[in-house]
Amino acid sequence: MLARCLRTVVVPIVLATTATTTAAQTRTEYQGATALGLALRPLGNTVRVLHIGAHPDDENTALLATLALGRGVDVAYMSLSRGEGGQNGIGPELGEGLGLIRTEELLAARRLDGASQFFSRAYDFGYSKTAAETFQHWPRDSLLADVVAVIRKYRPDIVIAVFTGTPRDGHGQHQASGIVAREAMAAAGDPNRFPEQIAAGLRPFTPAKFYQSPYGWRGRVDATLDAGKLDPLLGRSYQQIAMAARSRHKSQDMGVRQAPGPRPVHLVQIDPRTNQPVAHPSDSLFAGVPVSLAARATALAEKAGPDARAVLQRAVPVLADYDSGVAQVRRDMPLMDPADQVRALARLRNSLADVRRSVAALSDPAAVEMRFHLDDELRQMDRALMDAANVKVDITANGDEVVPGQSFDVSAIVWNGGEAPVTVHDFAPSLPLGWSVQPKEAVAQDDGGFRRRSAIMATDTATPPTVVKPGGLWRRTFTVTVAKDAPPTRAYFLLKPRKGDLYQWPNDPALWGLPFQPQRVRAAGDLEIDAASVPVDRPASYIDVDPHRGEVHVPVAVVPDVTVKLSPDLAILPLNQAGRRTMELNAQVTAHAPGGTSGTLRLVAPDGWSVEPASAPIHLAKQGQESTVRFSVRPPSGIEARSHHVRAVFRDEAGHSYDVGFQRIDYPHIRPHRLYSNATATVRAFDVRVAQGLKVGYIAGAGDDVPDALAQLGIQVHSLDSDALATGDLSQYDVIVTGIRAYEVRPDLDAHNQRLLDYVRDGGTLIVQYNKYPFANGNYAPYPVTMAHPHDRVTDETAAVKILKPDNPIFNVPNKIGPDDWKGWVQERGLYFLHTWDSHYTPLLEMHDPGEAPLDGCTLETKLGKGTYVYTGLSLFRQLPVGVPGAYRLLANLVSLGAHGARR
Repeated sequence: MLARCLRTVVVPIVLATTATTTAAQTRTEYQGATALGLALRPLGNTVRVLHIGAHPDDENTALLATLALGRGVDVAYMSLSRGEGGQNGIGPELGEGLGLIRTEELLAARRLDGASQFFSRAYDFGYSKTAAETFQHWPRDSLLADVVAVIRKYRPDIVIAVFTGTPRDGHGQHQASGIVAREAMAAAGDPNRFPEQIAAGLRPFTPAKFYQSPYGWRGRVDATLDAGKLDPLLGRSYQQIAMAARSRHKSQDMGVRQAPGPRPVHLVQIDPRTNQPVAHPSDSLFAGVPVSLAARATALAEKAGPDARAVLQRAVPVLADYDSGVAQVRRDMPLMDPADQVRALARLRNSLADVRRSVAALSDPAAVEMRFHLDDELRQMDRALMDAANVKVDITANGDEVVPGQSFDVSAIVWNGGEAPVTVHDFAPSLPLGWSVQPKEAVAQDDGGFRRRSAIMATDTATPPTVVKPGGLWRRTFTVTVAKDAPPTRAYFLLKPRKGDLYQWPNDPALWGLPFQPQRVRAAGDLEIDAASVPVDRPASYIDVDPHRGEVHVPVAVVPDVTVKLSPDLAILPLNQAGRRTMELNAQVTAHAPGGTSGTLRLVAPDGWSVEPASAPIHLAKQGQESTVRFSVRPPSGIEARSHHVRAVFRDEAGHSYDVGFQRIDYPHIRPHRLYSNATATVRAFDVRVAQGLKVGYIAGAGDDVPDALAQLGIQVHSLDSDALATGDLSQYDVIVTGIRAYEVRPDLDAHNQRLLDYVRDGGTLIVQYNKYPFANGNYAPYPVTMAHPHDRVTDETAAVKILKPDNPIFNVPNKIGPDDWKGWVQERGLYFLHTWDSHYTPLLEMHDPGEAPLDGCTLETKLGKGTYVYTGLSLFRQLPVGVPGAYRLLANLVSLGAHGARR
């Protein structure tokens, strides 16, 4: 009889998580026989590999898939940043919102290639050209500390860097990742480096070997993996799976073909101290690394003290039998009918657990290290055992949003699809402190379909041992009550404001480096499978049914009782309109509590500002209802040229105030997240003028906010869809503007670009914002242009700007552009400059990054027939959402070209 104890159901959330060494692991999405086959491959293999790069999409997915799926190696990718500085190909999110998307896209990729995922605190501040510039944003010692922390947690035998750490890596962030990856090799094993990590419970660790992956390397090859091998279990090669995983970086437009055929992955062994190839490389990737459990125990016994050495030496023959046993199971396992091998796996698990118990009480570092590998092996074995027994566990909730103090249902479901009985023990929710739980009922269904329902005493949180027969379904439902002071569910790295370009992590080493914290609402229990006790811990999901997507599993999140959003969050106030311009702000109140809410909504504005109405009553009868109130706000004349703030506050009848809302970020290929922000609008007052009566046509690109910025300036903006481009009267527009990357994401532009050029010839003005290579390669411009590879850009947002044609209207009408207009820019000056161009074009601006030659391909103008054509690589799309005055003044001048051009 297996010993049992009552499970503690209400625990601190940190203790409710899985072990820190494996909490970054993402279970693959493979199922059935394929899942079982993949679960068997890692058994007995203790090798760990850490792959380090700078960004989402830097990883060599073919390397990850070949090691994880093909070789059964525990492999992880560490991306220093979450890709916040890039562009978004699927929606409007930038910055932190884009970081949430790309974090989830990495997890979606890992569910295919089988690897795990880690991060540092680095916030992607945008493209940089040198490591020195990168380390100004990401302090070198802080970045190194994060890589060291992950190495100490994950304990990889082999580290494989994506980049060389030299200028040939290109991007300065690439270079920085290669540098700190090499420095971390020695630092992670030195207890005097980052001792605060040692005090927090992390242990020093020195990986055995360091390799460089193919990017940027043209020298010798020391190890080769065959990523092009067709895996009969998967029906694809690892390269094909890698490309499918890469295609999940949808926000980066990374969709690629899954081509068949050979695909070698080459590696070179590097001495991280010299950054040179080692003189005598290993003859294979895993040479010198103890692969099996028995080999690992033997190697650690040599380093152990007398007592631990004796225990480990006694364990070696047991582990050797285990290694032989799992190899035999792999050979004998019929994946379509695995029932006969369940007993063998259960027996092997019990022998492994016996060894784990023998080293559990030892504090010798070698024994602690062995326990680390045994714990990981037990988790791998549990996964294989459940797959072989064909047992499925689901934890479901009856909603995806809960508020403090709310009660909701959580059900634990065990489905025995195997051929032998399974016993369920001690299943109950695992919850944060302050939450409470009461059982409702347990439902068991036998193989004959007869459902038995048994009431459970309200005070009994233990699950009576229940035998679930083959084909049976066991369910137990609990009522969970959220603590009244439960905070909203927010990504752990967004709980505090960033310090510069580093996130602030909580003082909890269990979370350091993880994609997200483990979900709060979980349930845990034990399954007895053929005399082996298998612990199970799963997060709860709400199962939604979308008419288009079908069944969707959504994590349970805590949200406030009420959220408040104020839009737009940025309002532009031309100084000459202060005192006579009324701004319209929309305040939206949403009830999330089941009973709805009632109260009063008002705006808090600076002294002397007029707000109408002064307040508005709100009554929302139920959860999910929302109400929007339009407020008219008028600043007084004579206000200062600076930022002013207006805040929306809702006060309910109980006296509680709310002034925070969230943006729900949700796409079909990722899990949803909520990005919280204060219900505050910034009114940016500065001197800006625009030609009156302009009518602008806008061709939307890849998610920019330029149309909103134009509207802020009081300009009439019309979105041009495919029909408008094909047959619409373009002559009605004073100016037409194309959004960023429009020629990449709008196929209709390819078909109707000639109509735009004809519009210019007839006297129109066309402003083309930055585009990537398809623009230059597709000959869309009226005269030939090219772009360099890599493209010309200026990443220093403070770089000096020289106006080459001071008399050009772009710099004079209606706003005089001067030195102050180039102040306060963020991230960069511009990107995707033109490199060469026909003599018909006139370059208008010159700028360059420190130490580089001047570039004059940022903004060019040409006359075409009666009209004007402008290409600009200025990163207006980044400046406008944060209210940079000079960007608005430049934009006003650009669109005002249509007011004083030939057509007018």
